[in-house]
Amino acid sequence: MENLRIGIIGNIGVGKSTLVTKAKSEPFKNKLLTLFPGETQGADIHTFDETFNPVVLDEFYKDPVKNAFMAQIEFFNGRLERQKRIDSSRGIILEDRTLAEDYHIFGKAQRILGNMTEAEFQAYQRTYHLMTENFKEPDILVYLRADVSTLVQRIAKRGRESEKLIPEEYLKQLNFLYEEYIENYVKCPVLIIETNNLPEEEFVQTAVNLISKRISELSLRITTPGIRKWVKLPETEATLKAIEVEKKLEKYLNEHPKLITIAGNVGLGKSTITAIMERSLNLTGLYEKPEENPLLEKFLSDKKRYCFDLQLHFLKMRAEQRIQGKKGDKSYVKDRSLPEDLLVFCHQFHHDGLLTDLELERLTTEFHKMNNQLPSADLIIQLVGSPKLAWQRIQQRGREMEIEGGWSEAEITNLNRWYQDYSINVVKYGFHQGKVIEIDVSMIDLLNRVHVGYIFERIYEVLNEN
Repeated sequence: MENLRIGIIGNIGVGKSTLVTKAKSEPFKNKLLTLFPGETQGADIHTFDETFNPVVLDEFYKDPVKNAFMAQIEFFNGRLERQKRIDSSRGIILEDRTLAEDYHIFGKAQRILGNMTEAEFQAYQRTYHLMTENFKEPDILVYLRADVSTLVQRIAKRGRESEKLIPEEYLKQLNFLYEEYIENYVKCPVLIIETNNLPEEEFVQTAVNLISKRISELSLRITTPGIRKWVKLPETEATLKAIEVEKKLEKYLNEHPKLITIAGNVGLGKSTITAIMERSLNLTGLYEKPEENPLLEKFLSDKKRYCFDLQLHFLKMRAEQRIQGKKGDKSYVKDRSLPEDLLVFCHQFHHDGLLTDLELERLTTEFHKMNNQLPSADLIIQLVGSPKLAWQRIQQRGREMEIEGGWSEAEITNLNRWYQDYSINVVKYGFHQGKVIEIDVSMIDLLNRVHVGYIFERIYEVLNEN
């Protein structure tokens, strides 16, 4: 894992900046860094100040109603710029306000208050969604909550000139929007901390303890590509290193039979990495083979009619593959994990009206019943990437059943939302007892031997963790 992102959110005056400032100093810094998965060497706690155009800010403070749209775009730009620094940092990132707050809290508030016209809000809304579609949520969101009277007291105490005229009704509206945001839009794990009666020192101590406990409960066993040390090597040295790692992993998997399962959205490269591992590491590959599925083509042409039957077919097929992969005679690599059908596809199909409530309940029961009878895979590798990248690759590979009456870009985007928490939920809901690795395929070229060498190194390290 290159970084662990902790989003600190909450209303004006609730204590976000206090928590972020104190948490990156001792003794809190060391407590948090011990939670960073994997080696902590070179890791640190990072906070990034936002920079905004002073000309825009001056105009906004002079006339906040007239210049609301312009200011909101500027605030959004500042956080977009900060996001670049966040993505390139190693360690724990404390995000004082997250990108999503710009739209779901402050952008919506400006429209509700009438400070943005409908046309301005629609333009801002479209810009937000287009610019953020490839950004992931934080690993955990910490929501600091306080009532309006507490916020007013704290705002008055810190005495910022720009905040003196903030009306209580505005703070009340923001509180409503935060509650709505947490309830309806956040998909990552959330920790809510009530701050009303906590003095500053006690507040920070309590918050860090609660954050530490919540992160520990997540059992973060996820790694995202940290390939920089590989690509910095001279080409020959990197290639030789990849060959050595490949031999080492092949030997290990030959002596210690394992089942490795590849998960991820349609089009991200599951079959490719499965085939590479099969041939490079002398494994036996277990494939979905969609062209041989008697129901898949029918489903893609009439999803409502064949959806339920297809999911039962997949359950039986993947259960048989799991049993084969855990025979213990040798190591296997499997294209797609069994729980994806339930945790991703079934839930999306239910959302789309292709599965009824009763059908989803029955499938959920059947998946849990079957999974409880099966041995767990030893490792799940989840390929992650933007839905735009997945759709491009679907178009490039040109499978007729996927394009003609099959998947649409909107459907791939919807599936991606369920995949965002898959690596956590597959453990949380009891479907997997082994390790999990995330590989961001937007950063990895699966046809580059050096990049694949990095993946093999991570597999070897994770399989050998205690």
